[in-house]
Amino acid sequence: MVSRDEVVAFLNLFKGCLELDLYGIKDREKNLQGLIDLGITPKERKEILLGLTPENYHSGPKPDDTDDTKEVWEFGTSVGNTEVYIKLRVVRIASKNTYRALVWSFHPAEFPITYPLR
Repeated sequence: MVSRDEVVAFLNLFKGCLELDLYGIKDREKNLQGLIDLGITPKERKEILLGLTPENYHSGPKPDDTDDTKEVWEFGTSVGNTEVYIKLRVVRIASKNTYRALVWSFHPAEFPITYPLR
């Protein structure tokens, strides 16, 4: 199992990328529909992501199912009465000696989320 310190380190790196606008949102219909279903804006989504804590941790790091050379981390949170599933990735861009974050998933949860650090 991952330690709280490891989750903190990942979140700090991820949030640093967000603050510097070094991030992207995976262009998936499910993510766009998720904003509509949740009744939030992209700006509100960013605020929610910046508010993630180790208590929101669900699982990871684990291999990305589309590229097993990269790792993803999974989190959950509530927006109103809806539990939200969040999958995140941070990759190092060697040519620029920097990092870039990717929000792979942000939509209402399709399964119950467990929170091992709560």
